[in-house]
Amino acid sequence: MVFDRNYLSYGTAVSHTAGSGDFTVNQPGLYQIDYHGVVSAAPTETFPVTIVTSLEQNGAIVPGASIPGQFQDATQAIPQSFTVRLPITTVPTTLQVVGEGGSYLANSMSLNVTRLGDVPTT
Repeated sequence: MVFDRNYLSYGTAVSHTAGSGDFTVNQPGLYQIDYHGVVSAAPTETFPVTIVTSLEQNGAIVPGASIPGQFQDATQAIPQSFTVRLPITTVPTTLQVVGEGGSYLANSMSLNVTRLGDVPTT
């Protein structure tokens, strides 16, 4: 999914280029990722269809950060959200929100990536 703008950004721990789907984590630490959006199945889909929205870290789905949407027709719009805390020890790390299972339309999306602190070493 593509995020067309950056609302608020402080420091260099996380970077995102407006119009891109990639968020790059540049500093190790414990991060909280909050996603909110509205997903619809494309009108060209064969219904019913299930589309799963997930957070990926370096191309792998992050456990606990997936939301399925079951669509019966193209008029449905399903609000989706997830929050996950993610320890990141290797940088740079790329985060993306992806949809799988069918063609979809996404709007009103936001992704907040907040560094909470260092990863505990004990």
